[in-house]
Amino acid sequence: MEYRRGTWRGRNRGRGRGSWRSDGFSKAATCQQPRTPSPPVGEVLKEVRMKDLVASPAKESNVPVISNCEFLGSYNWMGSIERPAMLIPGGPPRWTPREAPTQLVEDSGVFYRDENAVRQPEHPMEPAVRAFAAHNMAARAQDVDIFACGSTLGNLVRFVRKVDRPFRFTVEAVGDTVFFVRKEKSPSETIEGVRGYGHSFPEAYTTWDESCAGSKSHQRLIGYDFAGLNCVVRFEGDGYLKHLDPDPRSGAATVGTAPSTTKLDMRYGGYMVSQDAVFDLKTRSVKRMDHDVLGEEIPRLWVAQIANFVLAYHNRGVFEEIRVQNVRRDVDKWESENEETLGQLAKLIREIATMAKSRTDGRLEVCRKAVDVLEIREQCAGTPGALPDDLKAWWTDDRNNHEDESSDDDDDDDDDVEDRYFSANSDLGDGGVLLGSDDESEPDYTACSAEDCGYCGHCRY
Repeated sequence: MEYRRGTWRGRNRGRGRGSWRSDGFSKAATCQQPRTPSPPVGEVLKEVRMKDLVASPAKESNVPVISNCEFLGSYNWMGSIERPAMLIPGGPPRWTPREAPTQLVEDSGVFYRDENAVRQPEHPMEPAVRAFAAHNMAARAQDVDIFACGSTLGNLVRFVRKVDRPFRFTVEAVGDTVFFVRKEKSPSETIEGVRGYGHSFPEAYTTWDESCAGSKSHQRLIGYDFAGLNCVVRFEGDGYLKHLDPDPRSGAATVGTAPSTTKLDMRYGGYMVSQDAVFDLKTRSVKRMDHDVLGEEIPRLWVAQIANFVLAYHNRGVFEEIRVQNVRRDVDKWESENEETLGQLAKLIREIATMAKSRTDGRLEVCRKAVDVLEIREQCAGTPGALPDDLKAWWTDDRNNHEDESSDDDDDDDDDVEDRYFSANSDLGDGGVLLGSDDESEPDYTACSAEDCGYCGHCRY
């Protein structure tokens, strides 16, 4: 079911999203910066080719589908790039469309490729793991096989789908869990030449709750079983549909205290939104209305298990055609139609994880430079670990000694309420959304997104 502009009417919208990644997307014009050189790579240990991933039905006992998806935690980025703070659980902004179309200002300013790395450059995955810990997930940590993000898993999906795009990420085994950590040329790498309305649109059409005022982005953690692998995935949530979760639960009732650190400013507040209510958003020019945008985005929505998609079309910055739709059936259909490809994905993930666990240091780097070849390399000396020492100890040692006393005080009376918020497979009615990019007369970087491709500059409309 679709909702078009006019069906949704904003009420008391206030100033809108206002500070949407305001540090990353300041209004000040910037000078053209020289291209960031690629960091050095380690020795090649193995090359994986597509022909190596052809699964034998006799050997594959796990069906390559996602099941048992749950919301595990969340956090918002706040503060400046120089002095960032994370708010746990934070919360996504509400979808608050305008009464009538108005002319929006084209995107301008500084755009960072990786919102997590620029704020926590030494350990970009650390905030996600601390949020995981703060949501009292210690008992679940020992069962996690893969801890990744939408970018790293999305890159592997593109590899098995033979979508030509280079990438690299680091790998580290911590106990029984293998972490996939996104790696750009530099943690503070920016994207030059950004055009369009992929950021000004969410500023105008979504609103942060008062408890999350000043937020720059909302990061979510979900857990699911994929082909027998217990996965935790971090991704950025663009917003949520209020009618699918009319009374979000206060985060203060269930969030505990994460293992302490002197490097991260961790604050507690916000609310937990059902995964069923979260949307992803994309913007496009009306000149591209005949293009199958949803078809291209479904693999990414599958990785993040997002059922709602907002697709907004503009005519020189005026958005008159906005589609809000539930795409759960489309995502499920894509999964069933791509069983062979997803089987190859499962085999590839297992191979990377097994190789990491077999090494003394547990570390690898995955690089893709050719269409059908994935290089598994040694990490270069000096590459930071996936986690800081205190968090690595928490993950692998006796976690009960690191838990806050409040984590043992879960009330059975809250079980029904928690089921509602943690379930991501229920049918809560119709809705849907997408966020991030658009097009004018020429291709531009806003056809890309941070989680999907890291703003590669080559995405097609």
